[in-house]
Amino acid sequence: MKRSTVVLLLALGAATVGRAAAAPPAKARPKGETVITSNRLEYDYQEAVVLFEENVKVQDPQFTMTADRVLVFLEGTNDVRQVRALGNVILVSEGRSARCAQAVYTRADGKIVMTGDAVLQRAKDQIWGKEIVIWVDDQRMECRPARMVLQPQTVQGDGGRLLP
Repeated sequence: MKRSTVVLLLALGAATVGRAAAAPPAKARPKGETVITSNRLEYDYQEAVVLFEENVKVQDPQFTMTADRVLVFLEGTNDVRQVRALGNVILVSEGRSARCAQAVYTRADGKIVMTGDAVLQRAKDQIWGKEIVIWVDDQRMECRPARMVLQPQTVQGDGGRLLP
């Protein structure tokens, strides 16, 4: 679980806009545990699905995520196959944030799909779309339909990067 929820926010750091240069090397992941709390937890052993419901909060050394529900789909020996955060999804990390109605991370293709008026934000810079797809390993993203607002200091000051 820890690995998949972390990937969702790491993608925010990997997504960049308007630059052709190679992305900087990833920072070492801060050490520490990931704690998930909710008012209710249900685990279906036969289907290998964990459901966290009502006031879900994921606290990780690297980010905080809140959502109405989080479903974790497992395979084999409890390896994470997919994570779905549903309803009022908010992710916050180091001055960056994302919000959407639903975020789905699929481990097999390293892809995160954010839907439902998805927004990525750093300071006053923002990208909006009905769907934002982030390929974590490729450090690229796609937004459909897209609206982007960049403040003048962002475009001139750091090579046009929306997110570090």
